[in-house]
Amino acid sequence: MISEEQFIRLFVSHEGELRAFAFTLMPCPADAEDVVQDACVAMWQRIGDLESAESFRPWAYSFIRFTALNRIRKLKRSPLQFCGELVEILAEEGRAEAERANAEMRALSACLEKLPEVQGEIIRRYYTSATTRMADVADALSRNAAGLYKSLERTRELLKLCISRTLAEQGFDTAREDR
Repeated sequence: MISEEQFIRLFVSHEGELRAFAFTLMPCPADAEDVVQDACVAMWQRIGDLESAESFRPWAYSFIRFTALNRIRKLKRSPLQFCGELVEILAEEGRAEAERANAEMRALSACLEKLPEVQGEIIRRYYTSATTRMADVADALSRNAAGLYKSLERTRELLKLCISRTLAEQGFDTAREDR
């Protein structure tokens, strides 16, 4: 069982993801916001059922899904509401998409750590600098901007391959279209 403080930390760290999930289930943004709030209250009331931090995501997703279904039942008369079957389909797709997105982020982190120091430095400087101008990165590294563009392109390809391999090893479909 987790503490109330742990629950709050978990909810806050996953709130954006839970909100996005609710938005996939409800056609109206205001209803999606209500679903998240109502689900949060319900989760708080059942906090004793949550056994570990690792099980928070699926536990919270089920609360969002059931809260959305209940809201749809209550608003059945409105022509703008999704049917329960569609909500179930969207819920499953949303859950799978969130799992894949999390796996992609973990794979990216792992692949970045595997990069040679020079390539990692180029990536870090390019994507974390206040400006993403290659000329600024080139100046900071005392290198040619055109050469850095080529190096950045090759590094991106290496990362893409590494992420694809990592996802394939974890059982994710790598035949999906690139994002």
